[in-house]
Amino acid sequence: MYKMLIVDDESTERECISYLIQSANLPLELKEAESVSTALELLKTWPADILFTDIRMPASSGLDLARKAAELLPGIKTIIFSSYAEFEYARTAMTLGAVSYILKPVVPNELEATLTDVIHLLSEERDMKLLQDTQQSYMLQYALHGCINGTLPAGLSPEIIRLLNEFHQVVLLDFPPHFLEKNYAVFYEKLRCEMQLDMETLSLSSTQSVLFLRRQTENARAFGCRLHAYIQESFQTSCHLAISQPIHGYSDLQDAYTFAEQQMEQRFWNPENPVFSYEDIGLTGRNQDELDDRTILSMVKRSLCDKDSAGLTQNLNLLFQKYRQPAKQSQIFVKFVFSNLITTLYPFLPDGAGQPLDTLITELYIQQDILEIIRTIQSMADKIVQSYRCASALDIRREIVSTQNYIHQNYSRDLSVEMLASLVYLTPDYLSRLFKKSTGKSLSQYIRQVRMERASELLRTTSRKVIDIGTSVGYANYSYFCQSFREYFGRSPEKYRQEESL
Repeated sequence: MYKMLIVDDESTERECISYLIQSANLPLELKEAESVSTALELLKTWPADILFTDIRMPASSGLDLARKAAELLPGIKTIIFSSYAEFEYARTAMTLGAVSYILKPVVPNELEATLTDVIHLLSEERDMKLLQDTQQSYMLQYALHGCINGTLPAGLSPEIIRLLNEFHQVVLLDFPPHFLEKNYAVFYEKLRCEMQLDMETLSLSSTQSVLFLRRQTENARAFGCRLHAYIQESFQTSCHLAISQPIHGYSDLQDAYTFAEQQMEQRFWNPENPVFSYEDIGLTGRNQDELDDRTILSMVKRSLCDKDSAGLTQNLNLLFQKYRQPAKQSQIFVKFVFSNLITTLYPFLPDGAGQPLDTLITELYIQQDILEIIRTIQSMADKIVQSYRCASALDIRREIVSTQNYIHQNYSRDLSVEMLASLVYLTPDYLSRLFKKSTGKSLSQYIRQVRMERASELLRTTSRKVIDIGTSVGYANYSYFCQSFREYFGRSPEKYRQEESL
């Protein structure tokens, strides 16, 4: 349905035109105006597709209206109708962009034929605009994918660069398995319409997606809580989300995404917290005080089991910072906490690297200086870390290679961080950090890369149906596979096959 405004100072003329159009059953929504000024005011709030105007009217002419309407609505199609057949009127009307000139009295067949042609022209332009917008959207998603992976292609158009620079914050979302595969289209549409988010999106996997926000959130944590509550209520599903720091240009997108990834890792040891924000400053900001001793000791033990020297150092620092200042608790309580810590560390000391456990505990309770206790424990931790560094390089490499090999051999199956971590006897958060450090890619990114490269190979070298190829590389949902492929390659699977087939 297109909008058409009929302008004539004679009401009978307007009514006649309206009647003829309605009788022809043309797909037009009609409104009328009796003057140029009324028409211009109406066009500001009701953007018509077609302007059908008389030339001679009081105060101002239809030619003036055509000129001003074109400035207000550059795509509007103007049809002039008049009882004057002078060539100058027609020529002036055409220079103003009028698509047709009809003489009064209007002949019904001529009016219908003219309007049918104009509607056809509008439809062609709308289809072309939709195609251009769709292609631009594909290219933008392709460019965003390159930004967060550090593979931004050269030679991007200035328009795509301009669009990339519109983004000011990144939100990483993590869902239960297959949520996005089943819900991605309606999910993103609801966020745009009901949450009124001005954004672009990428689906990294069936469990993770990225929102690129064009407006920076004023309060990231409050925004994250609202978004989480909306998702939970609207889709009856749990999720975690991590919000990056504000960014100021497309060159910051990779750092913002990496930061959000790092924040998201906290969900493994703090699953009850659904929102992680740059305002929390990871584990060293105000969340530090909210962590109880039992949680920190559990994190220390996990780092020890994983032989994660960086995580061990970070988690010990949490406890040290908490008790380095004068504590509210009694000295006996503080020593009780640190005796538990020593007991946790002791089994992981290299052979012959320390005193008997009983001696260490006794000396701890005799010691009156908390800083000296911390130095003793730090010395124990340093010995453990050193032993990890001497023995772990080969083990780490073997674990990463095992994970990669499993992904390459099983890309058609459901692959989760938790499942992959269990195969190499690591915790999910440690495997995630280890894999990213070793390969430069997160597990989700690597799995997607393997699947997309295999899909592209099958499209180039076989005649298998696209839907079958999608299923064979781990995408049970055909439309979700096509969406993911477009994001990764900037083209649909069908177009990729046409252009790249051997």
